[in-house]
Amino acid sequence: MLANWRSCRYWTLETVLLTSSVALTLAVRGDGPLFGEVGMALWMRNNTPGVIDMFADLTDPVITDVTAPLLLATIAFLVWWRWGRYPALVVGLAGGFTGLTRLGDLVNRPRPTSAVTWSEYSFGNGGYPSGHVVFTVLILGTVAVLARRYAKPRTSSRVVGVMILLIVLTAWTRISELHHWPLDVIGGALVGCTGLGGVIWLYPRLAAWVERQPRLKHLLQL
Repeated sequence: MLANWRSCRYWTLETVLLTSSVALTLAVRGDGPLFGEVGMALWMRNNTPGVIDMFADLTDPVITDVTAPLLLATIAFLVWWRWGRYPALVVGLAGGFTGLTRLGDLVNRPRPTSAVTWSEYSFGNGGYPSGHVVFTVLILGTVAVLARRYAKPRTSSRVVGVMILLIVLTAWTRISELHHWPLDVIGGALVGCTGLGGVIWLYPRLAAWVERQPRLKHLLQL
């Protein structure tokens, strides 16, 4: 009964996330920011503490098309070192999901200008969804999920707390630094959470399949 309840709750949440992602993607296809986006972006730009701006200066260059794979490899190596090969493989699978968002812009939506105004869209430089947010939600979220499984309770709480903080700061600074409109970030969070749900679903099922493959089981140290 409990297992059925958890399964029902999981699929309900995943359906809500996926539906919300699709609905928001359709909603932002118009020419111009939606109501409230300009005001929110201006407020966040003008009221963000300097220390958070410093965080953005440090992290923005790390999550680009060139450097993100290197960051992913580093995180996967650290996970392998601390928790084993199979968790590192799961991080790699999450990284594969983030790559799907780089195939093209879901919406021809330009980034805000320095004056927080609308501009012309240029292919490959669109803002929806925020790639930084998709990456951090999927990869750091996966690390948080794995920490709950493999780390000791105190360590797990710290890892989860740090991962959530990094995700929130990344999402905030994408708006405050005027790299994205607010709905670009919300869209990235929805896409990332939907993908994270897929990772959570796949994790035990892939492990069960690997258990039945002696060579893979030995290779992944299950």
